[in-house]
Amino acid sequence: MNKRLSIKGRITLWYALLLIVICLAAVWILTASSERAVLSHCSETLNSAVVVLLDEMEVEHGYLEIDKDIDEVPNVYATLYEGGGALMYGRMWVDAPFQEGEMRSVTGGSNSWYILDTHISVPTHEDVWLRVHMSANELSGIREGVTRSTLFLLPLLALVALLGGYLITSHAFKPVQHMNDVASAIAGGSDLSARIPLAGDSRDELHRLGETINAMLKRLERAFQREQQFTSDAAHELRTPLNAIITQGEYALSREETDEKDVAVAQMLATASDMNGLVNHLLMLSRLEAGQLERKDEVQLDALLAQIAEDMQPLAEERGIALRTSLVSCTLTLNRAMITRAVINLVDNAIRYGKENGQIDIALESAGKGALITVRDDGPGLTPEEQQRVFTRFWRADSSRSTPGSGIGLALVSSIAHAHGGSVQVDSAPGEGCAFRIRLPGQ
Repeated sequence: MNKRLSIKGRITLWYALLLIVICLAAVWILTASSERAVLSHCSETLNSAVVVLLDEMEVEHGYLEIDKDIDEVPNVYATLYEGGGALMYGRMWVDAPFQEGEMRSVTGGSNSWYILDTHISVPTHEDVWLRVHMSANELSGIREGVTRSTLFLLPLLALVALLGGYLITSHAFKPVQHMNDVASAIAGGSDLSARIPLAGDSRDELHRLGETINAMLKRLERAFQREQQFTSDAAHELRTPLNAIITQGEYALSREETDEKDVAVAQMLATASDMNGLVNHLLMLSRLEAGQLERKDEVQLDALLAQIAEDMQPLAEERGIALRTSLVSCTLTLNRAMITRAVINLVDNAIRYGKENGQIDIALESAGKGALITVRDDGPGLTPEEQQRVFTRFWRADSSRSTPGSGIGLALVSSIAHAHGGSVQVDSAPGEGCAFRIRLPGQ
């Protein structure tokens, strides 16, 4: 089947071909059945004729007496032969050897016959054979008529099948064409809010296809909205450090003193380093959201968290914060670098927003075959509205942006947890600090 044809065209051709094959099979079955029925009818007719004819014959004084009604059996011809083949009675002569009790088909010249032979005992003759026969030419004529009719009707049937198949498939594919028109309109424009209308309560395959396409469009719309928001936020976040670099560069160019130039360059480098960190975080987020998680290793989580706490202790001591750990032994198959980054982000966030001279608790618990990592601080806490937005990229609870940070650290934590098949949540209340929990599944 030509793959360049539309699905509708292919279905139409298959439908027409199937219908023609079914009709040919039906003609063949009908012809075969008719042939058997005709043969059965001929056999019954000839056997009945033999019974009737034998009643019309009598043997008297050793001679065979034949009634004149012998020639009046409808459509059946009767002849009598001596054993040697000499014709004793009748007008139709069929040259064929005698065979008792079995109907046969024979051909003589341009004629075909069905014949049945019966042996008759007559004292004055050694053998007498009664042969009854009927023409097979009429049946052949019927067969030829059926064949001609079939050859005439098949092209007409094929045409009707093609036309009917096209009309049926056109009607059946109207919803598909409508879906295609709507999808093309959406693809050619910028309005992703359009949806394919679904009529009635139908639950057929096309209705389910429409629901699937609508669900896909909904996801695309959300992804597009997130991308637009991300672009806007990234541009906003990068604009400030870029302006700072430009300002510091202009200041450095305008100064003649070396010390002042060095200070301006140092500030430019610090700002560029912050931008580099932001860009790296954005790239990491993009890879995670695209499902590009790097290879996993066997990680001893308790040892990893103890090392992170030790490394972060100097930064916590700058604000007088004590880091405490409560760890159980646990080993999971994880991406070490990603999990390390997630925990560091949580601890760094707790140090930034925690209460001075307070404390931060890092806990590791078993959760079935997995693990539960908790980082708890005693900072100002979050309102319910803030908790809903805390994992959104570039969102910060400090609206004044006075606290250092890019605003994507917690978003990165969420992406890392989900990339491992886990989850992250926050429990908090105003004035009661925050507890961030990373739940990781086991194998």
